[in-house]
Amino acid sequence: MPPHSPSLSRSQVLAFTTLLILPLLLLAILPWQPFLTGSLQSGWLWWPYALTRMVDIPGIGISAALLLLLTRQKLQLDRSSLLALAGALLVLLAGDWLIKSIIKHLTEEPRPYLLWLESQSLIPAIKSFYAASTDVRSEQVHAASQLLALPQWLGNHWQKEVNYAFPSGHSIAAMSLAQFFGLIWLARAPAGVWLLPLWALGIGLSRMVIGMHWPTDVLASAILGSITALLAARWWLHRY
Repeated sequence: MPPHSPSLSRSQVLAFTTLLILPLLLLAILPWQPFLTGSLQSGWLWWPYALTRMVDIPGIGISAALLLLLTRQKLQLDRSSLLALAGALLVLLAGDWLIKSIIKHLTEEPRPYLLWLESQSLIPAIKSFYAASTDVRSEQVHAASQLLALPQWLGNHWQKEVNYAFPSGHSIAAMSLAQFFGLIWLARAPAGVWLLPLWALGIGLSRMVIGMHWPTDVLASAILGSITALLAARWWLHRY
């Protein structure tokens, strides 16, 4: 397909990006409590957990594939355009994962739920906790979740997520997907486009509600994901 000029204005990019970032900016400047002690055993937490799983493994693959298929249908893409779109998305998500991993290693910010467990004397002091191996950390969190009588799905999730918090890998994936496909839809077939930032914000909020991240973690992820996705979307739009 020969290249042509995309009908994507700066105002559209700004409006879409603002919708992703502004709610998180407001949350970041307000006091935040990830959960209440009495709510950990309540069934409603399963719903934010279900949102989280949409960009977990294998959820991220399913979400990306569905968005690719939907975009193919909306834009009536030929084979080469679709393959280029999938390739750009793969590079985008791989780049996000690399950026996220490097920043986590550099910042070493403890997760909110781990600081809460430390305050309840259910795990060792946070520096000692992180000094242990990943397996030992997982065992300590498992023991704490048993004492708290957590739902199995929440205990298992906590047990898997014993690394650092900043930034949020789940959130950067969701924000990148929303920005990447959102800008492409805005340029070519805008129907339903505003559902994408709502979905991504829901995933970001889910990470905070279940104690995995602070609002600043998710805000940073939204900014990083928006920048990388904007570059990838503009590359594809200028060529297909």
